[in-house]
Amino acid sequence: MKTQSNKRRLLFAAGSIFGLIAVADAAESVDSPELDDVVVTATRINATLSNVPAAVSVVDARNIEAKNASRLGDVLDQVPSLYLRGGALGQSQGTVGTSGMSLRGIDQTRILILLDGQPIQDASSGKVNWRVPFVEDIARVEIVPGAFSSLYGSNAIGGVVNIISKNADRREFTAKIKKGWSDASGEDASLYFRDKMDNGLGFVGGLGYQNRDSYVNDFVVKAPVAGVGVIPVTGAQAITTREGAPTYLVGDMGATPWNATNATAKLSYDLNASNKLYSGVNYQQTKLGYTQFNTYLRNAATGAPVSAGNLIVNGQKVLLTNYDFTLFSFLPLHEATTRYFAGFDGTIGNDYLLKVDLAKIERKYSFSLASPTANWNSGAGTLSDTPNDGIDGTVQLSFPVNNNHFLVAGLGLHKDSVNQQIYGLANWRDPGSKTTVNSGYHANSTTTSIFAQDEFSATDKLKVYLGGRWDSWQATGDNFVTAPASSILYPTRSASAFSPKLSAVYKPTEMAVLRASYGQSFRTPTNQDMFTSTTSRGRTTAGDPNLQPERGTTWEVGGEYNFTENTKVTATYYDTQLSNLIYLMQVSPTNSLRINAGKAKVNGVELAATTKLVNWLALDGNYAYVNSRMLENVADPLSVGKRLTDSPRNIIGLGLTAQLGAWSGTLNARYVSHIFWNAQNTDVVEGVPGSYDAHTMVNGKLGYAFSKMVKGSLAINNLLNRKAYAYFLLPGRNVTAEMDFSF
Repeated sequence: MKTQSNKRRLLFAAGSIFGLIAVADAAESVDSPELDDVVVTATRINATLSNVPAAVSVVDARNIEAKNASRLGDVLDQVPSLYLRGGALGQSQGTVGTSGMSLRGIDQTRILILLDGQPIQDASSGKVNWRVPFVEDIARVEIVPGAFSSLYGSNAIGGVVNIISKNADRREFTAKIKKGWSDASGEDASLYFRDKMDNGLGFVGGLGYQNRDSYVNDFVVKAPVAGVGVIPVTGAQAITTREGAPTYLVGDMGATPWNATNATAKLSYDLNASNKLYSGVNYQQTKLGYTQFNTYLRNAATGAPVSAGNLIVNGQKVLLTNYDFTLFSFLPLHEATTRYFAGFDGTIGNDYLLKVDLAKIERKYSFSLASPTANWNSGAGTLSDTPNDGIDGTVQLSFPVNNNHFLVAGLGLHKDSVNQQIYGLANWRDPGSKTTVNSGYHANSTTTSIFAQDEFSATDKLKVYLGGRWDSWQATGDNFVTAPASSILYPTRSASAFSPKLSAVYKPTEMAVLRASYGQSFRTPTNQDMFTSTTSRGRTTAGDPNLQPERGTTWEVGGEYNFTENTKVTATYYDTQLSNLIYLMQVSPTNSLRINAGKAKVNGVELAATTKLVNWLALDGNYAYVNSRMLENVADPLSVGKRLTDSPRNIIGLGLTAQLGAWSGTLNARYVSHIFWNAQNTDVVEGVPGSYDAHTMVNGKLGYAFSKMVKGSLAINNLLNRKAYAYFLLPGRNVTAEMDFSF
């Protein structure tokens, strides 16, 4: 009955939006699905989708415009096998911009995220700040699943996500304002301009600002303990933990309002028709605040709010302190990223393509934590300040060897640096109240690379890709503690990896494409993995400077069939073997150690289809079955045979896109099955704070073009108002109105 009810709601939602579209007077065709887009990530050179050896998904500026996109993840809901939560989503909770993510069941640490070809993973933890890409400046996003260390090196075990920004190849001047209500309460505004002059000089400039009031999404739960309580209270709600243990919901952490700024400035100059110089800078900053926590408890005798004490809840003893309302608060928080880049894209002679890129990312990242003796507004604490940066350089030469061979070869350099210091704070709410440096670490890691790939046209219908990459990695670091004074300087350690790949693309007919590939990949340990200790939720995790790179081996087969110019279906089967996985080994109740401990396997099926139902309405859909399991784990034997964390078994996406006269609209539904937070898969309960629920989200957007220069839209996220947790409570139904001006 529940399934039938969901279907009725979905049909009603579709009818509501597209019924409005149907009132338009004149018909205008929906743009046909792009069946042969030109992409670059899968081969490092321009190639059509039908020729690349991977099941590439492309999200372009048109897709971004059609959806309610405040952040990159908002437009990736129709990418097969891609799972995102948390900071990747613009309407999500106002925490840091990092998120949980997996692609084909492989988690974010083993996916390479690029911005214009440069890795944007944090140099300390390897996490990604999804706020860094400026949505207005994104030309397209190419999502390439599978092993791609053969072209890109470390982290590309499960695939590559390449965010490609706009060039100054045409004139565009837009101004946008947006207002949100309910759980999306806040404002957005942006200005964006690009143009190219007759003399070949191009420039791009953009500025965006986002402000969110946030909403209550993080809750305080307390388990009963043995003994006799003292103060009788009311207001507690009996629930369970995500593992099923009895506990009580006693309050929430309040809201975390935030604001973010994005800015970009780019210059390019065409030396001639085939050679271009370019440079630029991107900037992003996020600041998070806080509101007062809420206790749900009341003194049974006086009715006064209770936020601490030896309590009696339903006849059971519950110990509550102010620290319970600050324990997991990482506020105030400041995050800023500045990216500088320059390069050359052109030719040498008639046949040699030369591309030279150099980029640097500087990151500032700091947050405060309360001590156990602090209260909500004051008291001692610590400030974690982790500035870090990354430098990347690539020289790539591409050229035909003869009529049947085309070679891509290059050199690469990647360097990460971290300088973390943990300060004592007199007042944990005031980052300026620093007292002494308690601890910290410094680290540097450098990878030099050489890669090559041969594209061999065996016949008119068969292309074979054979390539590999050699990466030489070196790392060193030290950490220190001031009380009692101690420091460790680790010796330089190194490792290398060769990542081969063999792929084939066969076109038996003009309508069909078959693909197969085999590749090996790797991921080097992060600086945090090796050189520092972290403390979270009462447990300290120590790094190990002798960690080895993680390894992956992947093979896949699949293909696509174009029934008509506007209808395409794709199917892929894949299998990935993982080894040397880094996991935490518990050495005491409060201490863990990072070690190479695990082996795992992930295999599954991807299905996708796109078609135009009528001349004004297009449909796309996808389904992914992900079978992940741990094969070996000496750090946690009880995880063997269990699913990998952040790896949903089933993902389903459906999308409708319409364009009828001046009206436009989208309606998208996304189902994600239950995921596990812990490796032993004991967190089976859903619908409680901290759980990771199976859920379906339906988002819609209706737009109207008042003229060529003025457009308006109204978007509703979580149209069916589903309540679900992905650790944090996901946003409920919310509404956003937007006005776009083009000049």
